[in-house]
Amino acid sequence: MESTPAADPSPARPDRGRSIMRLRPAARTLLIAGIAVALVAAVLLAVVLGLDAFNAAVYSMGGDKNINDATAEAQALRDQYAGVKAASIVGVIVGLVLLIGSLVVLYLSRPENGDDGEDLSFDELAGE
Repeated sequence: MESTPAADPSPARPDRGRSIMRLRPAARTLLIAGIAVALVAAVLLAVVLGLDAFNAAVYSMGGDKNINDATAEAQALRDQYAGVKAASIVGVIVGLVLLIGSLVVLYLSRPENGDDGEDLSFDELAGE
């Protein structure tokens, strides 16, 4: 009767660190893209919310009109920026997902000793 070999206590994928290291250059690019997308979408959302509040205030200034009325005009004003609001919220979420995902990859692929080999000394910069 043959016995089955014992399970190897070593990790199943010893090259896991190398596969994450290959993602490091792309993670830096995605980090920058995530920051840019999140910032642009957040600014767009802030502008649209400001315009929406301004339109509601101007519409309600007359005294007899209210933005919360059930009229078609009030409904049109409430829905005027709905698409842009939704798109900017999706943009903020996508930007944050890119940002967090790239930060996780950069954290997992950091060097063990703290030196990633990209720093130059003064002598190397001076050409000596």
